[in-house]
Amino acid sequence: MAMRGERLACIAVGLAAFLYLFLRAALVPLTHDEAATFQTYVLTGDYLPYLAHWDAGNHLLSTAVTRAAYLLFGPSPLALRAFSLISFVLWALYAWHITRPIANGFIRMSTVIALLLTPFDIEFFALFRGYGPSLAFLLMALHHLLRLLVHARRRDLLLVLAAMLLACASSLTLLIAWCMILAAAVAIVFRSLRRDALAWLALVLLGALPLLLATQYSFELSARGLLYFGTDAGLVSGTLASLSRWVLGVDAPIAGAALMLLPLPAGMWALRTDRHRVEIGALLLLVIGELLGRFVLAEVFGVLYPQDRTAMHLVPLLLLLFGFSVDALAQDRPWMRWAGILMLALPIRTALFANIDRTAYWPEQAIPAEVFDAVEQLQRGSERPLLIGGYHQNAAVWAYGSMRHGGTLPFLDSDGFPQPTCDLLLIDPTYFKAPAGFSTITSAPHGKLALMQRDEPLSTLLLLDTAFTIEETDAEFVELLVAEDAALDSSEWLIELHAELRSTFSPLDLRLVVEVKDADGGALHYDAVDAQRMRTHWQGEAWGVIRRVPRQERAAARRVCYLWNPKRHSFAAPSVRLKVHRIEPAR
Repeated sequence: MAMRGERLACIAVGLAAFLYLFLRAALVPLTHDEAATFQTYVLTGDYLPYLAHWDAGNHLLSTAVTRAAYLLFGPSPLALRAFSLISFVLWALYAWHITRPIANGFIRMSTVIALLLTPFDIEFFALFRGYGPSLAFLLMALHHLLRLLVHARRRDLLLVLAAMLLACASSLTLLIAWCMILAAAVAIVFRSLRRDALAWLALVLLGALPLLLATQYSFELSARGLLYFGTDAGLVSGTLASLSRWVLGVDAPIAGAALMLLPLPAGMWALRTDRHRVEIGALLLLVIGELLGRFVLAEVFGVLYPQDRTAMHLVPLLLLLFGFSVDALAQDRPWMRWAGILMLALPIRTALFANIDRTAYWPEQAIPAEVFDAVEQLQRGSERPLLIGGYHQNAAVWAYGSMRHGGTLPFLDSDGFPQPTCDLLLIDPTYFKAPAGFSTITSAPHGKLALMQRDEPLSTLLLLDTAFTIEETDAEFVELLVAEDAALDSSEWLIELHAELRSTFSPLDLRLVVEVKDADGGALHYDAVDAQRMRTHWQGEAWGVIRRVPRQERAAARRVCYLWNPKRHSFAAPSVRLKVHRIEPAR
């Protein structure tokens, strides 16, 4: 009867957590990493390693599944985050299974609830990133590894190998854990299943071969300087301190790191008992091996130490180690069961900071609907596309939001941000100081983002207004404007383009490029915006763009504006209008 009540309680907590994540997946605005991954990989369908754009943000399994979800359901936040959301079900299922051996009911429930509602970690089950699915598959692998250590059954071996393959396909941050788990699987097969040909074949096809490929791919990323996210502050002040900050809410590095490492001495003490030796020993080896592996990679190979989201897989390992250790110690010391209260601090912290409008880690990237609505209303009253200044980390999010608004809002201008030559300014007022002469129109609920409007409108002088057509073509470059020598001055320009685009290709990879060069052909300015980031289908819809050409420190000899068609897609523009404005000095 007690077990039935416990099962119902876990189901209730799991359902509540899933509903919370569902609301977050649907309502929290996309972050930069999500929007950029969507635009670069999901939208285009070009995501396979070695064939696609190189970037560590391409979490392969998550990208591939989300590509299918996008084709089926469109680009809504919920569709893009569906795989992460569904992976929470797997996480919850294995949180239940892996904690079943814990004898004390209070400790067992505390461990399960802590896993289900861990601060920071839980957010990634409602984001289009690979970290949530990687945690779910890691927990699945851990459960079957512990069973494999005891029973040495082929079924558990296959599930361990498959789970780790999927975990690392979701996030390469688990490579060290994959190496250790594969080594354990090899040792078990050699000891107990050495005559099982299928077991050895599985070790090669599901384990060694994909691990080698993933390792090679990670080296390729490193060689290109793309494994840049991390810290050089070390394991204590860097990795563990970052986890304590986001998971425990402790900002003191040493104290936070000590709290994160508390399960290690508890585990070593618990090994002296007879209970859970397999579980505690395996978890200790995984945690210590992970930390030592990171130390070697950093000190010998110069790889940055992981931090926050790239180290979050340590959290379930430490939670499980603490749960099993406390349960083992409570066998002879009943008072130890109350240590389970420490784990309940995690779900309490999650509940205290629950919201459905922002992420904890990137609140300034959460652009609410009110901001888009305000700009859309202002745009309707403007004769030209509004020039909107914004931080470069907001550019992809803004373009995604414009796509969701029918592609009617212009791209952000991030060059020189924050600078005063713009109509509107999208800014984090807690981090950046806005230029003088701007007033706030609306702000995000979290206070980390404001939309500001220029008090005095920009004064411009029309230098050029021309109209023409572009017949159907697949040319790589279509020239729109060339201004040389006598046509140039040192002032800032606005280049305004209105084009009626038609193409059978979806998405149409067509980019508006503005370049400024000096007399020797050296680049002074380069700016490119991509039509497919605003709209995927072009069947006569208007593409309105405005780009600022900033004042140059060196004399400019040539300013050009052209359409770049890198994939040689066939397109036409029956109606094109190009305007050039000179920005006049403020009176």
